[in-house]
Amino acid sequence: MRIIKAIRNAKRLEKENTELRKAIEEALQDLLDPECPPGVRILSTSIRLERALEKDPTEVSSSGGSK
Repeated sequence: MRIIKAIRNAKRLEKENTELRKAIEEALQDLLDPECPPGVRILSTSIRLERALEKDPTEVSSSGGSK
């Protein structure tokens, strides 16, 4: 039973890492956007990363996929 729980936990953590990696990549793209003023780029990036980090773990697991 503990092994199954550990496997589920590892899968959940892997999914969270993937979502955070995606948010970081998108934030970096925002920072590199030459058409956007620097202040807006920084604010947009900050908000995007903050939302990704504050995402509720139960929200992550219920946003698609199986438990």
